[in-house]
Amino acid sequence: MQNPPHDPASAWAIRAHYRQSESRAARLRLLVDTGQELSRLTPDAMRERVLARACAFLAMDHGVLLEWDAEGRISTTARHGQADRLSRLAAVIDRTQRTPCWQEFAGQALPSVLRVPLRGADGNAFGALVLANSVSLRAPDNDDSESLQLLATLLAAHLENDRLLTTLMARDRTLSDLVNRLLRAQEDERKRVAYDLHDGLAQTLAGLHQRLQGFAGRCPTLPETLDVDLQAILKLAQHCVGEGRQLIAGLRPTVLDDFGLLRALDKEADRLREAGINVQWMARCEARLPSQVEISLFRIAQEAINNILKHAQATQVQLTLEQHEDRVSLRVDDNGRGFALEQKLDTQDAQHLGLATMQERASLLGGRLTCVSAINGGTQLLACVPAYLNGTAQ
Repeated sequence: MQNPPHDPASAWAIRAHYRQSESRAARLRLLVDTGQELSRLTPDAMRERVLARACAFLAMDHGVLLEWDAEGRISTTARHGQADRLSRLAAVIDRTQRTPCWQEFAGQALPSVLRVPLRGADGNAFGALVLANSVSLRAPDNDDSESLQLLATLLAAHLENDRLLTTLMARDRTLSDLVNRLLRAQEDERKRVAYDLHDGLAQTLAGLHQRLQGFAGRCPTLPETLDVDLQAILKLAQHCVGEGRQLIAGLRPTVLDDFGLLRALDKEADRLREAGINVQWMARCEARLPSQVEISLFRIAQEAINNILKHAQATQVQLTLEQHEDRVSLRVDDNGRGFALEQKLDTQDAQHLGLATMQERASLLGGRLTCVSAINGGTQLLACVPAYLNGTAQ
């Protein structure tokens, strides 16, 4: 059998097609490999990696990544090549550039330069990838330029996401600091009001009750109707004294300052007992904790008890206060009607707002609060926070 005649045109076509396929594969590898790497790198490492890959892709021996802020101040965030030559590349920047631009500077140290803009989500450039070569080269074809633009866009998206995340984290820290200040100011104001009430109104009510008791003891026998009125007045005065003390204890429980968290929690649980709810301690911790930790956990328990009394319709509550090494946990479980956690929190609902406040208090201490609840399945609250602030005991 005779071999078919050799067709040079066909061979050249196959070779050209092969080279085009190789070029497309190289462009695809550039984007895919770089995209996979960027998600695992820090922003500075991202810049270095993209610049290095871009230079290698076009076989160019110099490159810089330039970025500018809202005031137009330019900074070099990545470099590749000789420093004395790279300093000249910032002069070729055009902030209005929207597509890759090839420039040739005959007779200069870097005669071939390619500028690729880094554009944000709004379409405006906030930086540029500038590649250069010490030997004059041909301009890259459209496919290579588009590939580098896609690479620059990929980097721009990662950098913009990192900037947004940094801004969001800064705002979150600011918000947490404001909430922390608000809660501390609230505690200081509660403490001041409690002391004012104790030294003022509470003393006046106690004195009134004592004077009424003294008057009733010295008073001659009264007609039945007047005696009933006098006893009612005495009972009302005694009730006012009790309410005043309860109000002061709610604002700033002296037992918390004097005897610690456990005694204060057990005192607060008396409100449950007075409502006919069985209270059972599962574990107790009598150790004193930093004041900020004690008051935060007390407020969490206080809010939980408020919710039980207002909403839960429970008959039994279990309390747990434990310390394990450098962590302390508070648990409040009830067998009440519960609620659906998957429902969106309504900030107008006092119960949901109280839950958000409890979570914020735990978060500000570096801990967390978890809530498990189901309709007719009770509610379990667990707050776990550092036992010491900044690793230091009180």
